[in-house]
Amino acid sequence: MLPLIDGKVVDITGPGRTDRFGVTCTDLGASIIAPNGKLVSVFGDTFSGRRVGQGDWRSPVVLIGMGDANHEIVYEYAGGSDPAYARQLWDYIHDDAASGWRRGGISTVIPSDLLRVGGSLYLHAIVNHGFGDVIWTEIWRSDDSGVSWTHLGEQAKFPADLHDGFAQCWSWDFDPDDGWVYVVATGFQRDKGIILMRVRPDQIGQRSQYSSWGFTDGRWQWGQQATPITPPDEHWGELTLRRTAPGKWVLGGFLASSYALGYRVVSSPVANMYTTPVQTPIVGSSGSQVAQLYGGYLLPGSRFGVTGGVGVVVSQWRTDTGWPYRAMQFKAKLKDTSKTPRTPDPVNL
Repeated sequence: MLPLIDGKVVDITGPGRTDRFGVTCTDLGASIIAPNGKLVSVFGDTFSGRRVGQGDWRSPVVLIGMGDANHEIVYEYAGGSDPAYARQLWDYIHDDAASGWRRGGISTVIPSDLLRVGGSLYLHAIVNHGFGDVIWTEIWRSDDSGVSWTHLGEQAKFPADLHDGFAQCWSWDFDPDDGWVYVVATGFQRDKGIILMRVRPDQIGQRSQYSSWGFTDGRWQWGQQATPITPPDEHWGELTLRRTAPGKWVLGGFLASSYALGYRVVSSPVANMYTTPVQTPIVGSSGSQVAQLYGGYLLPGSRFGVTGGVGVVVSQWRTDTGWPYRAMQFKAKLKDTSKTPRTPDPVNL
């Protein structure tokens, strides 16, 4: 068990950690427990060299091992065709303007988040034509705990302008109590708030079956044009939505408008985010906050109201030198506000 302290636990990628898989430089690291009990983590642009742009470039890649909020993460093998080397999960060539976009037009594919429903894992991924220029997003499925992945087809491709561009970067989780998969989403450009959608598990690959949560005719309801659920002064990047217990959900990630990690602990994905303050825990010990951080994916086993009870995966990229470019495991404290009495919402009484 890891000690209950706030701060950095360990680098989970980088030299001496994951370079044996060809994962020397990488970021992101959204993680989930697979049906076989292993921790599956998905990473973005990955390089075998010692800095960004050096060596073999792949994205997305998967590493599989053990660990959670209370135990150090250690990866044991790679997803994909070669357990000893983290291959790109599916074939495409990283194209760029220098080639005239003649190699398929896709610069890179960035993973959003992993979802587990029953014996299957799902991966939502963002297909890009240059940085910040999303072409479409899409969903893949694994039925062998994260090793091999299958595209769910044309109906599992979502246009970049869906919901006015608010549905590009996702996080999602399944609620077995009501049988819905809840999806939070925002734009890839870190200049938008968060919207909410839901879908039945057997319809994950059918974009027409996703219902959005919107404010219309003086009330919130499903099946409307999506309305941001977060206050208008909040802009978000990478997201994490996790159901940690019945009636307890965490929504957060990289709060770009504050350049910090931010989280809300709520009773439901449709809880009033305006009356639930966002918590921004300091990532790092006193005097050692992380520069150029992002990500902030919640780890399984997180506990609330306890020093060091919450586990998160945090990325750091020093953009001027290309290193550090890594994912790290941190511990932090979040208050459990899921059942705290709040001022009633006058709109939805």
